Amino acid sequence: MFIYLQSTSRTWKLKSQNLIRLTATSLAFILWLQLWKTWGDHELRRSQHPRLRQTIFEGSGIGGRWHIPVKWLNESVELPKDLTRSPNTTLEAALLAFYLARSQSRYIANSSIPLILHQSWYSMTEVNWSPLLKDSVESWLSVCAGEPPMVKGAAQWKGDDADMAYIIWDDDGMDSFMKEYESEIWESYISLPIIVERADVFRVAVLRWFGGVYSDIDTIPLRHPVSWVEPLDIEPWEDSAGNRTYSLSSASDIEIYSPTSKGSDFYSTLYERSSGTALRFGNSPNVGAIVGIEADISPDSDMYWRSGYEYPLQITQWSLALAPHHPISARYISSVDVDVKTLQRENRLHDVYAVDLTGPVQFTKVIKEWLELVASLRWNALTGLHDGGKSKTVTDVLILPITGFSPGRATDINVGSKPITDQSARLLHRFQGSWRGKLDLVTEYGKLCRKLFGKCRAWRKDSNKYY
Repeated sequence: MFIYLQSTSRTWKLKSQNLIRLTATSLAFILWLQLWKTWGDHELRRSQHPRLRQTIFEGSGIGGRWHIPVKWLNESVELPKDLTRSPNTTLEAALLAFYLARSQSRYIANSSIPLILHQSWYSMTEVNWSPLLKDSVESWLSVCAGEPPMVKGAAQWKGDDADMAYIIWDDDGMDSFMKEYESEIWESYISLPIIVERADVFRVAVLRWFGGVYSDIDTIPLRHPVSWVEPLDIEPWEDSAGNRTYSLSSASDIEIYSPTSKGSDFYSTLYERSSGTALRFGNSPNVGAIVGIEADISPDSDMYWRSGYEYPLQITQWSLALAPHHPISARYISSVDVDVKTLQRENRLHDVYAVDLTGPVQFTKVIKEWLELVASLRWNALTGLHDGGKSKTVTDVLILPITGFSPGRATDINVGSKPITDQSARLLHRFQGSWRGKLDLVTEYGKLCRKLFGKCRAWRKDSNKYY
């Protein structure tokens, strides 16, 4: 009996040990599979967005992230004192890109707009990026590296490589820039109740000082920005109704492109030292501003306001390009500042629609008033409804047809918008709409009332309850 119990005990002990070994082996195998899957997913993500991951998610920097082309850094250009080739902040990166672009004559063709791309997003952490944003920024980073656009069927740029500097600013970076470079409107800037309004102001302000292209991060390039201005775009054109002919010409005799007297000594030094070769086409006039139409609707119709637009011909603000210190930028900043202070005195700042205060309506108003002032432009002469959608220059401002920044949107309110494969299409806006707030029934009723019945024109256009 005792021998039997000992044998049974040894058997159970052996079985227990085998069970423990099997369990441990199984757990180890499951853990290995999980680690393998995690590693595989990580490698897959790296292969899908290699530039995005290297520059932004795995990069470092204060105020955002950036990429300065190696070719620019390797040029034998003497840097002014206190300007470093290894920036630590977005401000330092912007100063470096600005100086190198101008001193090395790296511009959009036929323009004085440096090859610098600015974008903004509140976080550089991957979890805060949707797949749409990842794909979009990866496309831009590839183009900035001198590669052709990744979109199938997009117009391919042919020519020498043209690397671009790339800077993406987070909220802290935008605030630091505005506080240092736009201190005169700082109080108005921080008074803006929603982040999208600050982003609207920032995009124009950053181009005011450093120049380049600003494009929302939910856009995709369809053409390399270096080719955005072709000879055909700047041919003279006629406003038959106004009996006037317009062509590319300089507006410098009206307002000089130079920093304000309140600019820092360091910035002024950079500006002066980099301006010697700034105009790469000699004495010929250059484009100093590129803007695109987002709505082109007959002014004789009520369809434009029924569709939510303030103007029958309205300029978009999700993408634009400016030479440093272009008059449009200074006038926009001043206009927003005046409006904010007026609304504060009237205690109405939180009641105004962002699109009107800082967005496309404000931007359109400033450009419209500027071109009426310097060129006596009849604003609606810019329409593409009667000429198939041609680019038009007024002084040094290039106005792209609706296909330029709004291709593939042909509807009753986007008449004339051609496919993204059209040569005139520069980029595609994918409309993530992260700035919009929660559904507001009162606002939605107003939209429906305008669209279907042609009433409620003064009804608020959207909710100001943004993120």
